[in-house]
Amino acid sequence: MIFESCSEIRAHFSDYIDGVCPAETCHSVRYHLAHCVPCAAELERYEVLHAELRSLSRQQVTPQLALRLRVRVSQELHRNFFQRLMVRLDNIFKPLLLPSVTGALVSIVCIGLMLSSTAPRASGGPDVPLDLVTPPRVQLLAPVNLDDTSGQPLVLVTHVNAEGRATSYTILSGQATPSLIQRLDQMMYYSLFLPATSFGQPTSGDVVLSFRRITVRG
Repeated sequence: MIFESCSEIRAHFSDYIDGVCPAETCHSVRYHLAHCVPCAAELERYEVLHAELRSLSRQQVTPQLALRLRVRVSQELHRNFFQRLMVRLDNIFKPLLLPSVTGALVSIVCIGLMLSSTAPRASGGPDVPLDLVTPPRVQLLAPVNLDDTSGQPLVLVTHVNAEGRATSYTILSGQATPSLIQRLDQMMYYSLFLPATSFGQPTSGDVVLSFRRITVRG
C-alpha cells in the first residue's frame, strides 16, 4: 500500500501506535517515517499524548450518574426505528399471553421477595427479630404523569441500592411503550426509597410497585 500524502499517513498513527495496523500498512508507515521528518515529529507527539492518557487514573462513576446515563441510553434506543417496531410488535402479542401469566408471575415474585427478606436462622439457635431484616420502602415518588389509555394496572419490580436509589426496574404488567418507559426512567431517577436493612445495616433489595390508578402525583 502506497500513501500519496502525509495526511493519509497520519490518519493511521493511532492504529500504528496501538499495534493494530495491517502488516502492509505498518510497513508503509515505517518507510514514510524514515524519509519524512515532520511526520516523524508528529508521531512522537502522538506517542507522548498516548502515554499521558494511559497514565490517567480511571474515574469511578457515581450510582446517580450511572442511572442518568442509562436513562439517556434508553431514550436514544427507543428513538431508533427498529426498537420502536419491536416495541409495537411486543405490545401486539403481549396481551395475548399476559392475562394468563401475570397473576402467577406476580405471586411468584412476591413470594420470592418475602423469602429473600427473611433472615437465616441457625439450627437450634434463638429466633432473629423480624425488624432486623426489612425490605425497601417508598419514601417519595417523583410527580410524573403515567397516564395509560389501556387501563391496564402497571406492576414493577424495582431494585433499590443501599443508598435508597433505584438502579433498575422490570415491568411485570402494563404496556411498555417508549413514552411510558421514558417517564418511568424519569420517575425512578427522582424518586427516593428507604433501603432494605439486614441486621440494622442498609443493603440492596427489590420492591414491588403497583399502580392501579396510573396517574402518580407527589
